[in-house]
Amino acid sequence: MELAILLTLITAVVGPIIVARYRHYLHQKSKQDPVASSLRSNMLVDEQLEALKQELDSCRIWISQFHNGGNFYPTGKSIQKFSIFHEHVKPGVKTIRETYTNIPVSLFVKPLMRLYEEGEILISNYSKDEHFGLATFAEGTGAKSTYVFAMKSINDEFIGTLGIEYCSRVKNLNEDQLTEARNKSISIGTLLSTYLYETVKQ
Repeated sequence: MELAILLTLITAVVGPIIVARYRHYLHQKSKQDPVASSLRSNMLVDEQLEALKQELDSCRIWISQFHNGGNFYPTGKSIQKFSIFHEHVKPGVKTIRETYTNIPVSLFVKPLMRLYEEGEILISNYSKDEHFGLATFAEGTGAKSTYVFAMKSINDEFIGTLGIEYCSRVKNLNEDQLTEARNKSISIGTLLSTYLYETVKQ
């Protein structure tokens, strides 16, 4: 009888402790898993992008990030490039992420310098507004209106861009909509840079 009570006590007390410890172990392991960490980070970015696309009723929304794309000969200096890493489009709107992969920053120096210095490019209508060298880009993407915002890291480094495009019509975003897009570029920039800095620490 005492053995049965002892076994019941062990099962009732020790069992849940072992399960809790194992869950904690799995959680800690998943935090150290670079694939799991990347998936969690990218899921958060995707959710924010999709929410902004719905709110602004845009045709296409994307995130580009800067990265090292090889080295110059003979010095070995890094070649700075950018690629579109996240993109959401409306049904029937063509995707551009495969076209804009490993693009040298030198090909878009005018708009990128504008983004670096001013933080945004607002083109409500390509036929009327200053386009900062993006007219050719618009021809390829089918955009009639383009809004691009610089994304900064938690250390205020220029790490990429948030782009919002309208292909079916010209769209003039109001100040509230622009504020929402600016805020989203800040929050996504923080998410991405936090993930990148955590990856470096590991």
